[in-house]
Amino acid sequence: SAKNTAKKVSLDLAYIDPFSSQDLIVAIESIAPSVTDAETQVALRGVVSQLSSGRQLQPAQVLYDMKSSASALSYLFALATGHDSSNAEATLSKIDAELTSQLNDYRDLRNGILVDWNASRNADGDGSLSNARRLLAWQNAPAEAANLSSTELAEGLEILKQSSAHSSHIEKIMWWRLLALESEGLTDEAVLLLTSLKLDSHTEISTLLPLLVSLSSNEVDEWLHTQIPHLDDGALVSLIQTKDISSALRLAASNRLSVQEGEAWESVLPLIIDIYTESMQLKPLAHIITSNSLIPLSHPYETLLVSHLLDAGHESNLWEQVRAARRTALSSIYSTDAPESFSSTSQALLMLFEGENFEDNRLTTVLDRQGLRAFGPIRQALRDGGTGIVSSTNLANLEESISSADLTVMERRLFTAVIATLRLNHVALMLQHATGDESTIQTLNTLLSGDQIPTGMIHTVRHLVLEHDIGLPSLVRWYQTHDALSPWHILARAAVSASMNDELNAARDYRRAGDHDAFDYEHSLTLYRKALIHLALAEQWKEAVELLDAQPALRSAITRRFQLYLQVSYTARAKDTNSATRILKDFVKRTKVVTEEDEQGNMVEVTKVYHAEDDLDMLKTYPLEHPRPLPTHPFCGRVTAASSSLHKNHRRQKNTFDIRFNQLMQSGSPTAEEVHELAIEASKVRPVDGLMFLERAQNSEHFSESELRALAGSEKALFSQYRSQIPNASRRYLRNLSLSPLVIIDTNILVDALIDRIGRKLHLVGEASLDILGQGGFHKVLLSKAKEGRLHLWLPSIVKQELTGIATNTSMLRNRFDDALVSQDLLDEVFKPKVLDSLVNEVLSDYDTWSPLDLEIEKDSNSSENRATIQNFLLDYTEIYEEITDMKRTRGEPVRTVINGKDIYPESPDRTLMCIATQLASQSLQDLGTVLVATRDGDFTLVGRAFEERFGFGVAKNSRSLNAWLR
Repeated sequence: SAKNTAKKVSLDLAYIDPFSSQDLIVAIESIAPSVTDAETQVALRGVVSQLSSGRQLQPAQVLYDMKSSASALSYLFALATGHDSSNAEATLSKIDAELTSQLNDYRDLRNGILVDWNASRNADGDGSLSNARRLLAWQNAPAEAANLSSTELAEGLEILKQSSAHSSHIEKIMWWRLLALESEGLTDEAVLLLTSLKLDSHTEISTLLPLLVSLSSNEVDEWLHTQIPHLDDGALVSLIQTKDISSALRLAASNRLSVQEGEAWESVLPLIIDIYTESMQLKPLAHIITSNSLIPLSHPYETLLVSHLLDAGHESNLWEQVRAARRTALSSIYSTDAPESFSSTSQALLMLFEGENFEDNRLTTVLDRQGLRAFGPIRQALRDGGTGIVSSTNLANLEESISSADLTVMERRLFTAVIATLRLNHVALMLQHATGDESTIQTLNTLLSGDQIPTGMIHTVRHLVLEHDIGLPSLVRWYQTHDALSPWHILARAAVSASMNDELNAARDYRRAGDHDAFDYEHSLTLYRKALIHLALAEQWKEAVELLDAQPALRSAITRRFQLYLQVSYTARAKDTNSATRILKDFVKRTKVVTEEDEQGNMVEVTKVYHAEDDLDMLKTYPLEHPRPLPTHPFCGRVTAASSSLHKNHRRQKNTFDIRFNQLMQSGSPTAEEVHELAIEASKVRPVDGLMFLERAQNSEHFSESELRALAGSEKALFSQYRSQIPNASRRYLRNLSLSPLVIIDTNILVDALIDRIGRKLHLVGEASLDILGQGGFHKVLLSKAKEGRLHLWLPSIVKQELTGIATNTSMLRNRFDDALVSQDLLDEVFKPKVLDSLVNEVLSDYDTWSPLDLEIEKDSNSSENRATIQNFLLDYTEIYEEITDMKRTRGEPVRTVINGKDIYPESPDRTLMCIATQLASQSLQDLGTVLVATRDGDFTLVGRAFEERFGFGVAKNSRSLNAWLR
């Protein structure tokens, strides 16, 4: 047969994307006529069938090596299947060089090879090959493409979007176009485009960062804030590392990354610490600081900042951990430079909380003229030798100056905290000296009403509430919001109820607080005692007696007269008036041994029972002797009934002075002169009775101001006449004489004073520090009152010896400054024996303002009789001392005395002090009033009322209990 002749065909339809099935079918149909070989024709029809049915393209081998024009199909098949195309390319290049060039470019672009990128992106024509080349060009856009105009980049972006290209390709061109818009000055258009985008976890934020920095604005920052939750860790790290973007954005990125706390978090942790510090995000910063024991060492400034300003809210454990971290930080702060985020002013302010003085000139660099004028007197008051009292006016002026000053966030927070601390310490000082008023309470409420209240301030204020019973609604609100289950919340609520005269709720909350194991034994008894008082004010006698029965140890914390008052009132309210009267008579029942003649005419000793009617008479005004008078009914009625009963039964052994006084007071119009005359008569028989008539008269409501002054004058005159016959134990009832107490200082108070003096030597100023543990400044109050002449201080030899001995234990004293910011060199200098001896002598001199006329009084007090009396007293309160010893053992092994096989009783020096106080109370000491022991030792404080009733001396454990003895 005749051989077929190949037809000549056009290759125009071969300019296609090899992966376009439809275009490839058209190209095959167009070029197939040039193929004369039957086998090849069959193979081509097979390819068309594959393409038409959507099956995988699998050309026969013969189709890869076609000649002449058909070589175009061979090249297309090779590109579509990844087959070797070198033979087809060589053949086609001789037939159609342009087609070969374009297909070569297509092949290179698919392989990521850029021969002439501009030619590729500008490929002419609307065919699928040109479209594919343009698309591949933009998908493989080189870095220099970023220099194209925004219009050119927009064209490429459109090509990518229309072809549904991968988001990373679109994103890259998008960022370049945004940069181009910005560089062309089309900022508004750039911002509009940027904020219309949505970022995701695949976003290459590093490409975008220069643009974000350049376009930085509120609108852009707000947009980026909304995108941060969608970014991956790498993008978040990039944001954190870029210091040129806003602090708020870096903070948001840090917060987002903190959720994972993985490797990415660790890689930028130092930067995150800086970000949290600069933005004063103290709670997350606190979590970082407490997560690793090395961080407080490497970041001491940040640790101190958090420890002083943290508002931990309900996270009390976090607060405790931060305070522990502070101690670690102190050890490295001298060897660490302050971070850049701490200005010189911030450093100086922070150091104030650590006891540094106010002389640092860095504190005043940001103040205006008004602020400088206010700061001068503040600095003067707080420097060594100053009053320590900062004027509220000066603080207000300083606050106003700061409000208008150009300060960093940290500087403003620190200044605000310093001023708040000074206000708080001023209030505490007023409360300690009993000079507070409504404005004092208002100041505290205002301090606790703001946001971000440092937890240290909450701790300080709550101890003031515990000691001084101040009602602070703002403190209650704070606990309701942050720590509603805290026992301190119950305590704060009780104090508020008490301030509103809501006695019953106050009592019940005080009892609930006392039941909580967060309070130790001593504080629990204090709270129960408060509960009892408010139950009495609420006339809830049954509940009061039940509490007393449930807490037997409470009896040592209240006087026997108060116990009697509760029991009599409870019994009388229960309609058993006869029993109530009998309780009163039993209370004043006494026995005495008299010598008389028996029936045989022999003189024998006989024990007789009698009633101490003078003690009964004194009970008539008992409810009125309290700062807040207790309800008089039904107690006073039962006292009158008991007196009448004794009189009717002809057992009244006392003279008629008391009857005359009662008749006088009941007449409705007694005169001061009548009371004075009666008091003079009674004093001739028993001086203290005459003085008590004058006391009772002044406590009544029958006299005018001028008459009260006359009665007071009469009492002073009688006391001057008979003072040698009135023991100091009895003088505690003579409150209107305003006699100065004699205060015996226990060693623990002197140690506080010594520590204070050492602190001054170490240049530590406490006025700008918070009293977080509620230790107060009792030793300072005692010394201040002594200097005012309102009391006298005395140091028995045993106390002097103890302090001198303690001072030799320099390691113990030095340990008290473990948490103070003091250099080792200064510590070494101050703790030299010579310096300590000098400070001890100062303390011993300052706290010893009284000298006994009887130089043997200490020796006499150590009599076997006194020692036996004190031992019997201790045995009577064995249960209390068991609890006290257990409480002390939680803080270490205390020194105790063994009596009857139990090692639970006070050590020898304390028992000596008890004997001395007993001896002094039995004396008649010049013009001195009550004998007090100033101590924080539970061996004294928890049985203070019992000491008072049995031996006539009182116990003052803090400024409030001391002020109760001062008039």
